[in-house]
Amino acid sequence: MASASLTRGPVFKTLLVYSIPLVVTNVVQLLFHATDVAVLGAMVDDYAVAAVGACGSLITLLVSLFTGFATGANVIVAKREGARDASGVKRAIGTSLVIGFVSGVILMIIALIGARQFLIWMNCRPEVLDMATLYMRIYFIGMPIWMLYNFVSAILRALGDSMRPMIYMLVSGVLNVLLNILFIGALGMTVDGVAIATVVSSLVSLILAIIALIRSNDGYKIKLKDLKIGGAELSEIVKIGVPTCFCGIFFYVANVIISSAVNSISTDSMTANTISGQIDGVVYNVGFSIAIACAAMVGQCLGAADVDRIRQTMRVSALYVSVASLSVGAILTLASRPLLSLMTDSESVIVIAQERLALLCLTYFITSVMEVFSFSLRALGKQTSTMVVGGICGLAMRGSWVWLVWPLKKTLGNLFVCYPITAAIAVAIYVVVYINTMKELRVNISPAKINE
Repeated sequence: MASASLTRGPVFKTLLVYSIPLVVTNVVQLLFHATDVAVLGAMVDDYAVAAVGACGSLITLLVSLFTGFATGANVIVAKREGARDASGVKRAIGTSLVIGFVSGVILMIIALIGARQFLIWMNCRPEVLDMATLYMRIYFIGMPIWMLYNFVSAILRALGDSMRPMIYMLVSGVLNVLLNILFIGALGMTVDGVAIATVVSSLVSLILAIIALIRSNDGYKIKLKDLKIGGAELSEIVKIGVPTCFCGIFFYVANVIISSAVNSISTDSMTANTISGQIDGVVYNVGFSIAIACAAMVGQCLGAADVDRIRQTMRVSALYVSVASLSVGAILTLASRPLLSLMTDSESVIVIAQERLALLCLTYFITSVMEVFSFSLRALGKQTSTMVVGGICGLAMRGSWVWLVWPLKKTLGNLFVCYPITAAIAVAIYVVVYINTMKELRVNISPAKINE
C-alpha cells in the first residue's frame, strides 16, 4: 500500500490529483445506485422505486450513528502520517478496523429488529411498506461489510491513496449492475434482488481493500495481531467521532423529517424525490469528495505543523469546490428531462422531479463550501463547533422550516429551499470559527503538541 504525502508540492495540483479519484469514487457509487433505481423502474414498477427511495434517508440516518468514527480514523491516521509516525499509524489502523466491524454489527441488529417500525414512523406509504421493509433488512445484513470497507477506505485516503478505493468501487459497481440484471431480469426478483446485489458487490470491494492492507510493502503493513484497540487511539477517535456523529445525525434527522414530509404527499412525490435524488446527488458528491480531500490535506499539514499550507489549502478548496459544483449543477439542470426519462416514463413524476432538481443542482455549491469547512474544522480539532452548527442549522432550522413554513405551500420546491438557506448560514458561522482557529494555531502550534 503506497502512501502519498499531501504536505508537499503545489497546493491546487496536489488537491486536484488527490481529489479526482475521490470524486470518481463517490459519483460512480451514486450512479450505480441510480442504475439500481433505473433497473427497478424499467423491469418492475414505480412502487419498487418508491420503496427503495423510502429507505434512503433512514439508511443514511442509521449509518450516521457511526460514520463519524470513520472521520475520526481518517483524521488521526492523516495526522500521524503527516508527522511520519509509522508505529502510530499502525495502531490507529488496527483500532479503526475493529471499530468499523463492531459498529457494522450493531447497525445490522438495530435495522433487522426495527426496520418496519422506523418506516412507519417516516410515513412510508402503505402500498410500498412491505417492499421497503424487505429491502432495508437485506441491505443491513451487509452493514458489517459496508462499515468495515468505509473505515478501510478512510484509512487509505488518510495515507494519500485515493486511487485504489476508486478502482475497488468501479469493480464493485460493475458487479452490482450485472447482479441487478441477473436477479431482477433473469430471476424475477424485485427490491430483494437490488439489496442482495449491493451486499455481494460490497463484499468484493472489501476483500480487495483488505488485500491491499495485508500485502502492503511499506511500514504500514497490517497483520492479524495488529487488529486490536489501542487506548490512546480509541480515545482520540472517540473524541473526534462522537461530535462528528452528532453533527451528522442532526443533519440526517432533518433529512428524515423532510423525507417524511415528501412521503406524506403522494407516491408520485416519493418517486420523484427518489429519481431526482440520484441526479442532484452527483453535484453533492462532487463537493463532498473535494471536502474529504481538503480535510485529509489539512490533517497531514497539521501533523507537519505547516499553518501556511493549511491556509492555502482552505482558500484553494473553497474556490475549487464552488466552481466544480456550479459547473456540474448547471449541466445536470440542462439535461434533467432526458436523464429523468431514463428512470420513469411518468410525466407527472418528471415534472415534480424537475422542480426539485432546478433548485438543488444550482445551489449545492453553498452546501459544498459548508462541507469543506465542516470536515476541515474537524481535522483541526473543532468537532464541538461543527456539532453545534449541525444542531442549529441542520436540525433546528430545517425542522422548523418543515413544521412552520412548508405547510403554507406543500410543494417539493418550497420544501427543499431550506437546504441552501441553512447551508449559507452554516458557512457564515464556520468562517468565523475558522478564522479564530487559525489565529490559535499561529500562537500554539508545534509538532510535538499536535501529536500528543
